[in-house]
Amino acid sequence: RKITEWLRRYFVAEVFATLGAITGGILINLIFHNSVLTALGGTWGENTGYYGYIISRDLKERKGKDGKITFWGILKVTRGIIIEFGPGEYLDSFVIRPTAMYFFPKILNNIALGLIVGKFAADFIFYIPTIIAYELKKKIIKD
Repeated sequence: RKITEWLRRYFVAEVFATLGAITGGILINLIFHNSVLTALGGTWGENTGYYGYIISRDLKERKGKDGKITFWGILKVTRGIIIEFGPGEYLDSFVIRPTAMYFFPKILNNIALGLIVGKFAADFIFYIPTIIAYELKKKIIKD
């Protein structure tokens, strides 16, 4: 039951994240031909796709009966995002994901495949604190 809930929460965001990682990484690689910048482009592209989806979905769920999003709704979504993703994201975006997206394209000698493998390797580590925080958030915040 929990796995189904987590998949509903994160799966579509992961699809957008994967597209963003490949697009961002390959685009930066085409422009700069630099492995470090390619890894950062993949990381930033992934974050854009992932959080773009998560935030837009969470804001949509906060719309009032009139279809508008209130200032307080935006604050509550922001608070929820920080609680749920903050602990995992800090280490992920600044260390784990760029490192994985740097080394896997080199190891596999294929930029697109390396970005995808690096992405999924980083995801494994990212979701441990994220799911723990998500479950705690559901228990603590009741609004």
